[in-house]
Amino acid sequence: MNTLENIQNNFKATSGKITRAEYYLGNRRRADDLSMAYQLIISVLLLFNLSLVPHAFPFLIGHLLIVFLLWYLPYGSANRLFTFVRFWNPILIVPFNFAELHYLVHVIRPHDLDASLIKIDYALFGVHPTVWLEHLMNPILTEYLQIVYSTFYFLPLTLALLLYCKNRLEELDYFTLIMVYGFYLSYFGYFFVPAVGPRYTLNYLQTVPVSGLWLTHFIRHTLDTLEHVQRDAFPSGHTAMTLLTMYFAYRYHKKYFYVLLIIGTSLIFSTVYLRYHYVIDVIGGFILAVWVIVTAPFLYRILLRLPRTAKSSIFRS
Repeated sequence: MNTLENIQNNFKATSGKITRAEYYLGNRRRADDLSMAYQLIISVLLLFNLSLVPHAFPFLIGHLLIVFLLWYLPYGSANRLFTFVRFWNPILIVPFNFAELHYLVHVIRPHDLDASLIKIDYALFGVHPTVWLEHLMNPILTEYLQIVYSTFYFLPLTLALLLYCKNRLEELDYFTLIMVYGFYLSYFGYFFVPAVGPRYTLNYLQTVPVSGLWLTHFIRHTLDTLEHVQRDAFPSGHTAMTLLTMYFAYRYHKKYFYVLLIIGTSLIFSTVYLRYHYVIDVIGGFILAVWVIVTAPFLYRILLRLPRTAKSSIFRS
């Protein structure tokens, strides 16, 4: 019996016995263990580059506070605030971790590898895909794809909310681990292959601007303001996390999966159409998603510290 079937069968056996407020009391969530490990790794990088990374000390303090918070959560009370933070802390922590990459990646890896990614794309297709896609450029299509692109964080959040509202806490626990695992692996990928993407490097070849109707410029400007210049092209986190959300939506919530077939596929296409990513980035995102799906059960076993409550028996056949 595979991991997902174990989770689903165990949930059916324990449904209704544990309330949301009690679910993580005395038991730290596996996703939080993973998040703590990431904070500590980045803290070490900051310590070794304290004088080079802008705002390094505040970031370091932030990481240590996150570690303390996640460590303390299982021992807090069962009130609404603690319950909310136990379930939903990645909503704040993951964006914080992403934002600091703007200051950190280029210091650790000062040489961008866009040239290599461009060569791979050209070798695969014989053209620059973002330039070739100009013949498909249409204001209506651009507007639609830019809106879809901006829903990136909301797609996995929606699935998490659907599971939470149905009190499917065991599946939510595993899906949260998947999301945190996927995000942090993609962030490490940016250190190994720093690249800013084709909208910066191939702009001199583009003859048609990315222009929509009413919202495209506003959305692009807002994203650029919030994210700054990130070396976040490879692998495509948008591709990896969207594919992961689609996969687990198929396993957990078929109706939402059918919605994602349209939105998710459009979002992945938009990453190249809107010139945020090279095609090789999308391929890298696909490989990352497969890696997460295959290796997450083993990671879950490692993070699963026994004895725990009955809900931790998902690996028992």
